[in-house]
Amino acid sequence: MEKIFWVKCPKCSDRFYCDYGLKSKQVKLICPFCQHEFGAAESPEIDDRQ
Repeated sequence: MEKIFWVKCPKCSDRFYCDYGLKSKQVKLICPFCQHEFGAAESPEIDDRQ
C-alpha cells in the first residue's frame, strides 16, 4: 500500500491526498479543485496518519 498524506489547499480549503514522497521534496502541489499551486509547508492542515 502506498503511503499518502492529506493536505488542505490554502486558497479554497478543499482537502486532497498526495504521495508521501512529495512531502519532503521541494515540489509544488496543485489543488485538483482550484488549480492553486503551493508547497506542502504552505498547507494550513496536513494529516499524515496511517
